[in-house]
Amino acid sequence: MKRKITVVDLFCGGGGESTGIHQAAMLAGYDIKLTAVNHWERAIETHAANHPAAEHYCESIERLDPTKIIPNMRLDLLWASPECTHHSNARGGRPRSDQSRASPWLILKWLQELCVERVIIENVPEFTSWGPLDRNGRPIQRQKGSTFRAFIQSLRSLNYTVDWRILCAADYGAHTSRRRLFIQAVKGRKKILWPDITHTKEENNIFQLPPWKPSLEIIDWTIPIPSIFSRKKPLAPATIRRIEYGIRKYWREATDPFLAVLYKMGTTRNIDNCPPTKKPFIIEYYGNGQSHPLTIPLPTITTKDRFSLVVGNDSLDIGFRMLQPHELAAATGFPNNYKFCGTKAEKVKQIGNAVPPAFARAMFSTILGKEVRK
Repeated sequence: MKRKITVVDLFCGGGGESTGIHQAAMLAGYDIKLTAVNHWERAIETHAANHPAAEHYCESIERLDPTKIIPNMRLDLLWASPECTHHSNARGGRPRSDQSRASPWLILKWLQELCVERVIIENVPEFTSWGPLDRNGRPIQRQKGSTFRAFIQSLRSLNYTVDWRILCAADYGAHTSRRRLFIQAVKGRKKILWPDITHTKEENNIFQLPPWKPSLEIIDWTIPIPSIFSRKKPLAPATIRRIEYGIRKYWREATDPFLAVLYKMGTTRNIDNCPPTKKPFIIEYYGNGQSHPLTIPLPTITTKDRFSLVVGNDSLDIGFRMLQPHELAAATGFPNNYKFCGTKAEKVKQIGNAVPPAFARAMFSTILGKEVRK
C-alpha cells in the first residue's frame, strides 16, 4: 500500500510546485493528499483543471483557519510562495507585489496551529534583503535584510532548523535560467535536503552532466512568423533598436544588408547577392532589452509578454512574433498537456508567477528518496 503524504500548497501562478511534487511522488511510489490555496479565481481554475483530485480554496490566506483545512492538525509539507516583498529598482525602490499575495508572516500562523514536518518557502532572490522602508517608501540601506533575518529567527523560535539557497531552474532541466530563493525548515530529527543539479552551464564539467537545455527546443515552428514589413502597425522605435542590436550581434557577416532593409534605406532588395538564411534569435522587452541566441535557456519569464522571436531569410526579409503562452509554459517546464485557463494575458501572468515544476520535482524527489531509504 502506498504511503500517503499530506501537502498544502499556498501556490502562486499556475501551480508549478504542485505539478513537480506530484511528479516526484509518482516516481517514488507515494500518494499525495493535496490542498491548494490561492486568492485568484483564475489560478484556482487552472489548478483544478490539472489537479482535479486536490482540495481547492479560492480565498485569501489570512481568512483561512488552518485547523479546519487540516482537521488532524498534521502536515507533511507546507509549500508557500508568499508576496514578493523585495524592492524593485525599476519602481524607484518601492515595494512590488504582482499578485497582492499574503505576507510571509502569515506562514507562521500555519506553523503555530499545525504540526508541520517540513516547510519550503519560495521567493525572489532579493527576498534576503527584506527590510524596513523610510517615510518615502524606500528601503533603509543600513537595515537591508533585517526583516528577513527576523523572519528566519521566527521560524527557528518555533523549533525549526532553517537553511536557504538560491537555485537556478536550468540546473534542473528547465528551459529557463530563472533563479529563485528557497527556504527550508524542518522539525525534530529531519534533515534539510538539497537536490544535486542535473544539468550545467559549463560545457566541460568533471561530473559529465548534460548542458543546459536551449530555448530552441520550446519554439513552436508551426506558428507563422510574419514579416515586420507587412504589419498594419509599425514596430516601436525601441523594438527596432532591439532587433538592430540582435542583427549586429548574431548576423555579423550580413549586418549591412539586413540593417538597410530594417531601416528601409534601400529601395530594392538584391536577391541575387543575398546572404544565407540567418539563425533566429530572441529579443526581450523591459530592462536592458537584451538579445539571446536559441542555444541557451530563456531568461526569467515574467508576468507580461517579454520575449519575441526574430528570424531572417534569404530574401532579406525579417520575421518577428511574440512567444506564445504554450511556449513559455514549456520553457518553465510544464507538461505539454497542461491547461491554463483565462485570456492570453492571464495565462502569461500565471506562467510568469509559477514555480518551475523542475524545482519542486528535484527537491521533493531528494526528500522522498532519503525518506524511502530510511
